[in-house]
Formats: sequence, C-alpha cells, structure tokens
Amino acid sequence: MTGKSFSLKTLIGVILLLIIVFLVIAAPVFTDYTPDAATSERFQKFSITNPFGTDRYGRDIFCRTLYGGRTTLVSCFLALGMALLIGTLFGILTGMRSYSLFDTIFMRIIDVLMAFPFMVFAMVIAALWGSGLINLLVAVIAVWWVPFARLARSIVLQIKNDSSVLAARVLGASSWHIGFYELLPKMIGPLLVLSTFELGTLILSISALSFLGMGALPPTPEWGSMLSDGRAHFFQHPHILFGPALFIVLTVFALNLIGEGLRDAMDPYEHIDL
Repeated sequence: MTGKSFSLKTLIGVILLLIIVFLVIAAPVFTDYTPDAATSERFQKFSITNPFGTDRYGRDIFCRTLYGGRTTLVSCFLALGMALLIGTLFGILTGMRSYSLFDTIFMRIIDVLMAFPFMVFAMVIAALWGSGLINLLVAVIAVWWVPFARLARSIVLQIKNDSSVLAARVLGASSWHIGFYELLPKMIGPLLVLSTFELGTLILSISALSFLGMGALPPTPEWGSMLSDGRAHFFQHPHILFGPALFIVLTVFALNLIGEGLRDAMDPYEHIDL
C-alpha cells in the first residue's frame, strides 16, 4: 500500500473518530434534552427537534445516543487500558524468564483463557455477582489482557538478545530497567496497532453483552442496552435502533481504518509467531 493511500485511510478514520468523540463529549451543546426525560410523544419518527426520533417512553434517542456514548466509550477505554497494562507487564516478565516454571504456568493460564468462550465467562460472572457495568468490566479485563500478553512476550523473545539489551546487561542494568527502557519502547508500535483493533472488538463485545442485559442497567443510556430496549418494537418502529446502531458501526469502522493505517505504516513484527 502506498503512503498516499495509507494517509487517506488513516485521516478518514481519525476525523471520523474525533467527530464521534466530540459529539459524545459535547452532548449538552447538541441537545437540549436530558437522557432520562420524556420530551415528546412515544415512538415519534425523525424530526428537526428529535433527529433520531423518540423511544417508547418519549425520550429523545439522539440525546440518549450521545450520552450513551459516554458510558460505552469510557468503559471500553478503561477496560482496554487495564488489559493493555496487565498484558504488557506479564508479557515482559514471562518473555524475560522464558521456559522457566513461571513462564510455563503463565502460558497454560493463557491457553485456558483462550479456550474458554468470553461470552460464557461473562455470563458466569453475571450469574455469580449479578449484572452491571462494573461486573462486565471485570469479566472483560480478566480475559482481554491475553492477546497483549502474547504479543508482548513474542516481541521480548525476538529482541531480548539484541545488542542494546545485551549491552545493558553487561553494564549491570536491572531486569526492570531492561524491561521498561530497552524492551518496552520497541513494542509500543505493535501494541498500539493491536490496541486499535482490540478497541473496536471491545466496543462490539460490550455492546453485545449489554444487549443481553449484562451491562449498564436501565435507565442508564448505553449503546448496547439501547438496542436491547428497542428490539421489542423494531418491526413497528425500526427507527428506534438507528441511533445507537449507527454510532457503533461508525466507531468500529473508524478504529479499523486507523488500525489498518498504523499497521501498514509500522509493519509491526508481522513475522512473529503469535
């Protein structure tokens, strides 16, 4: 892919994502309503005052979509950040102690987590501790750190014998110094690309679980729960799902464009066997 096409693809993704984030953050500027207040007649279709119509309670769907984006995006960024931190840390530690007992146990834990379906794991968490956004985030973080750990470990195994790392060892640098000053900077690019793609998948997963009733509880607006709330009336009033569905699709599309552009630019260790 040429640099021109990469720049255009990334630019479109960045602009689209910034527009979505700006709309979500500046929600009070773009709507005069509050997300829980009945503003008009029930199931009103698209209009100037209600761009996405109203739901079964007469609440403005455009307003709830913008405020729901805050719940969805903040939750996803928080879960991704925690998963990235945990996965990178364990990946560096196991990569530096490769083929040790710690590394063996760690890799078996990863195998178990990868073999266990995420949706089933989330349902188990919900059954044990109940539904709710906090419990959902716990389930997400408990599983989502795995791809970051595997990537970080693979990169460490690839570069831990580089001359710069060996020179640091000869000079007496500690393992923490080598991990965070010699190894971590070399894996930022691949982790950034993976994070971009994983964030899109995370948005879809959290929205899907909220759709199944395991995420944000009513009346808190959230894209997945809004889809769940409107599914019973979809055939009579299909517009009720338009707002949250549109924002989910556009957000994931923007993140995929950014991820593909970054991947093409950085060529992040495509030869590494994950």
